[in-house]
Amino acid sequence: MIDIIAIVAVLTGATLSVLGAVGMLRFPDAFLRMHAATKAATLGVILTTLAASLEVDAFGAVALLVLVTALLFLSVPLATSLLARAAYHDPTTHRVPLTRDDLKDRPEAADSTATSDRPGETILLVGWLVVVWIALFATGTAGVIAGAVGIALIVSLSLPGYRPRWPRGVFKPVAFVRFLIAFSRTIVAANIDVITAVIGRRELRPAIVGLPLRVTTRTEVTLLMNVLTFTPGTVALELHDQTLYLHVMDLQDETAFTDAFLDMESRIIDAFGTPLERRRATR
Repeated sequence: MIDIIAIVAVLTGATLSVLGAVGMLRFPDAFLRMHAATKAATLGVILTTLAASLEVDAFGAVALLVLVTALLFLSVPLATSLLARAAYHDPTTHRVPLTRDDLKDRPEAADSTATSDRPGETILLVGWLVVVWIALFATGTAGVIAGAVGIALIVSLSLPGYRPRWPRGVFKPVAFVRFLIAFSRTIVAANIDVITAVIGRRELRPAIVGLPLRVTTRTEVTLLMNVLTFTPGTVALELHDQTLYLHVMDLQDETAFTDAFLDMESRIIDAFGTPLERRRATR
């Protein structure tokens, strides 16, 4: 059974990567290529890593899968958003005419230099580095764990600016599981939609949509932007005055798109939000 799952995972991953390459050639502008290529290839890498982990059947392989998925989820959306923002503000970039552009009349956002007065927590950075170290060594022996803790403490004490801060919200495990399930369904549906667009050559309606945010903490805003950018079909461009601007590959139904956005935001609030955010979301 595990072999069958591994075969399905590697075939699906390879198919997504190939379709991403086809999208690179078929879609006419940089934004549409980002939707088709970067995300399909990213999911292809994750599925291929999953297949390898299942075949190895070891703790280290599972840890490596978690590490690869986490790093891709954190890095790919950020890089994609930066590239998309640069492409939008570059007048020489060729792009398909937008059916809607809520960002057109706004000035380019300045790079944020805001910092938080809250100190970072050593335990958070140490914990993350230990997980990374164990995944790289693909084993959880006492010697590896001891070495991981030692290296992590040295890094944390030497680089205090890299210590993350505790989220302001209250974590709800059950709501988080619901969020993961909803996110997984969205990923599958979005990939099917992008695949249909690549293969079917249907007429697309690209647009830039500005939507007001109810989330207020950095953790929630970052998570929401990453979720949307990781999902094929949407890329977070900029954040102005609690309004998030998204590039949408194919905006066929504005109401349905807005409802899907609000649903994902509500799930993030349920899982990570502050008590005040939860009260506002239920009104």
